[in-house]
Amino acid sequence: MLLVAATGFAQEGVLKGKLFDDYGEPLPGAVLQIKGTPKGTQTDFDGAYTLKCSVGDVLVITALGYATRELTVTAAMFREDGLEIDPLKKAVTPITQTDYEQAIKDHNPDFYAIPDLSTTPLRYTTNRKYLDVHRIKNVSKKDSILHLETYADEAFFEIGVSQHTALQYVPKSNLPELQQSYAQGRPEAGELTHRGPETGERFSYGPLLSSLAYDGSSYAYDVNGRPVPRDQVSGAPVTPYAQDIFENGWNTSTAVKLGVYYDVHRLNFNFANGTQRDLFDQGKETYNRINFGYENNNSFLSYSLSAGYSSSKTNNANLNGLHNQVYYSSLLTPPTFSNTQGIRLSDGTQRSFSPGNYNNPLWLLQTNANRLNEQAFNVQGTGTYLGEKFQLRVKTLYDTNTAGQEVGIAAGTAGFNNGLFTNKNFESEQLAAEAKAMWSDLYITDFLDFSPSATFQYTYSGLDFDFTETQSGEVLTDLNPSKTTIQMLNTLDAKADFYDFKLNLTLQQKLFTSSLQGNNWWLPDVILNADFRDIFYSDFLRRFKFTAAYSTNVNDLSLYYNNYGYNSLNLSLSESQQYTTNADLFNNAALTFEKQKGLDLSLTMWLWNQVTIDLNYYRSQTRDAIFPVFTEQAWKLLNTAELRDSGFEAGIKIDTYDYSVETDFRYTTAISFSTHNPVVRNLGTYEGTRLPVAGFGEVSQNLIAGQPVGVIMGTAYARDGQGNLRIGADGFPQIASEPKILGDPIPDFNLGWSNTLRYKKFLLKFTLDWQQGGDVWNGTQQALNYFGTSLESAQQRTITDYVFEGVAPDGTPNTQPVAFAPPDTPVTANRWVRYGYGGVAEASIADASFLNLQQLSLTYELKRKVSYFFKMLSISVYGNNLWNSAGFKGANPYSSLYGNPTGSALHYFNMPLAGELGIHLNIKI
Repeated sequence: MLLVAATGFAQEGVLKGKLFDDYGEPLPGAVLQIKGTPKGTQTDFDGAYTLKCSVGDVLVITALGYATRELTVTAAMFREDGLEIDPLKKAVTPITQTDYEQAIKDHNPDFYAIPDLSTTPLRYTTNRKYLDVHRIKNVSKKDSILHLETYADEAFFEIGVSQHTALQYVPKSNLPELQQSYAQGRPEAGELTHRGPETGERFSYGPLLSSLAYDGSSYAYDVNGRPVPRDQVSGAPVTPYAQDIFENGWNTSTAVKLGVYYDVHRLNFNFANGTQRDLFDQGKETYNRINFGYENNNSFLSYSLSAGYSSSKTNNANLNGLHNQVYYSSLLTPPTFSNTQGIRLSDGTQRSFSPGNYNNPLWLLQTNANRLNEQAFNVQGTGTYLGEKFQLRVKTLYDTNTAGQEVGIAAGTAGFNNGLFTNKNFESEQLAAEAKAMWSDLYITDFLDFSPSATFQYTYSGLDFDFTETQSGEVLTDLNPSKTTIQMLNTLDAKADFYDFKLNLTLQQKLFTSSLQGNNWWLPDVILNADFRDIFYSDFLRRFKFTAAYSTNVNDLSLYYNNYGYNSLNLSLSESQQYTTNADLFNNAALTFEKQKGLDLSLTMWLWNQVTIDLNYYRSQTRDAIFPVFTEQAWKLLNTAELRDSGFEAGIKIDTYDYSVETDFRYTTAISFSTHNPVVRNLGTYEGTRLPVAGFGEVSQNLIAGQPVGVIMGTAYARDGQGNLRIGADGFPQIASEPKILGDPIPDFNLGWSNTLRYKKFLLKFTLDWQQGGDVWNGTQQALNYFGTSLESAQQRTITDYVFEGVAPDGTPNTQPVAFAPPDTPVTANRWVRYGYGGVAEASIADASFLNLQQLSLTYELKRKVSYFFKMLSISVYGNNLWNSAGFKGANPYSSLYGNPTGSALHYFNMPLAGELGIHLNIKI
């Protein structure tokens, strides 16, 4: 489980915060990447990160030793603590500022919990030096007295090194089941006949391999010769070739931190370097990131300056679905063809199982020139004046990013016979400034005070985008969009303290103006928080807190729309090899804001000292939602649908901390449950009855009024008024003339279970992830059945005298027996090929339920004692995705069509779920 604390500028800006695991430890070396783009960053040694992104972006968070997590950036993530109310549907769990308390626990985790300084009745100092967690050297306890030893009041250094090494692999159990029995070919003249690559044959409905032998001749497509009937030659028998395309991918990363601290001065230097090889062992990503920071923390006036630079290079980059196409080509290859015997014929053309029609996966890997190159630079400054009742915070940021996406597909590639050579360049910059004035604890009565604040935010964003056909030099697109946004937020926070009962009411009014999307002057928020402590005088119910919040907001769209799910919608499934992401879309003045509002009710209860229960119910509404629409022979962004969502979340956490004070054992377990029901209320001004958002011509996810968001729609079987299948005169089910709703992608519920066991210096963690219900279209299996390479098609092709249940053309129950793939009929008449490449989407709807062992790790930790050289040393071994069970073979429950989030219920040669084994070394001195 990854926990993220995020603060930053407004709707399009910078997230700045820290990453923690579920035990509260920082995660150094973790990578945050904006899905579908090369933009990303890496956390430093203390888990801190800074990343420029926009509301609606999907952040992919990966940390060696932890499960990958995806988060959608929400407006609530762009805030400082207390600036806005909690998001209605929390994308992340906020982490409170408890550095001092956490630092003491880090030095000796066996101590009793440190009291919350914001609520303790005890007096404590506010001198910053006494709360400087960097100066903690050692913590000890004797006779119930806590002894805190700090470094002397002179300059001292802290050096940290974090090293990760990991092996990624694809277990065979995570792949679709392929047949190893039947050769490339089809029925001819009443017999199953082998037809080699030179015939252009695409199917594997030929004879049994056991009936064939190699003739030993010189044959361009096999070094052993041409497969012929075994009774004609005395050559070696034909055996199946393995179609394994995946290799082990090694990932390494190193992060180094140097900190220098003197009195109120702090100087930090961070450097990170990493290399990640892909699962084909044909390409790799290398990155370097460097950051400098200076802080001056005077008691009343503090400021900080920081600058960072990062660069990354990726070859064999997964642009235009390259990796999916490699996987596709591998799984379609007949068992009688070896992709490893060369990628070119003697004339230089591609050698594949069906030249000109389908690719050799190694041809795609070895001839592509796909490259991603990115450089980013940012500089940020902050200043804070801290008075007794008044605070003023000012911060500025300048960020520039250059990214290049080079696509090179060689001539002779199926889908791009003439090749494809393009270059997209993104040069973006952002200048942001924020000022916040806060008055705290303005006295009204002995139990009531007010804390007003006002915030002003200014952001300028610019993008220089060009899209070029590199061979001809033709500029296909050259745009320079820009925008300026201004936000103002006024907050009034009223607090009433009745000793064992606290009541907090927060009123907020926001305004948002954009040079592109217009103005919204009235965005109110109301949040009511009631906190009961010891009111029942019970050891059972120690405390509970109730929160009710009403929020309104707008979504400010980024300049570039990077959800590419719509790019495949104008393709049929048989044209999927032609997929590109070249229909680029941009924010423009014709769009208005997406308008959001919602209600959030939450209850937190503390039972005894070990159990915490969280309950949350929410409702949300989004109007004028922005989606791509194909109109006037082009894709355009339009304000369309109204979406509503409601859901319930529950969590329980049990911690034996109190019972672990005098022992060496501690156990923490947490269960989280969630369910929700997103629904399309209407399609606004859109004139159609359904709006496809991802997929292909035959099957897609859609927005349909009154239906769940992303409902699956596609080709279906014809049925009568009672729902019975209509069976044709040939005995096979008939196809409906119009597409139908086939499945609901929304699961019944999701449940996660995380566990942490600590014994002395050892730490064991494991996490299970369970999803129940929901539908997914398994287009991978559908295609493999069509080509005849699936195990299912091999096992069922000999079935005869099968009677489909349904009604015959005359309305009576069907009694016509059929054979699934008889040798005396054309291949186009068998059960799977008769319906065409696209098949019947209804037949491929599968259960999306899964259970996955996301994480298992064992850590050995040494915390610094006075005489030890290391302040902290830990070494961890871990595994991710070590075991999983899903609704069908080859399912990856965390994947989506070509990596686009709007296609989350479409499985068409999505990359398989990869396992990971690794080791992590973490040192501080």
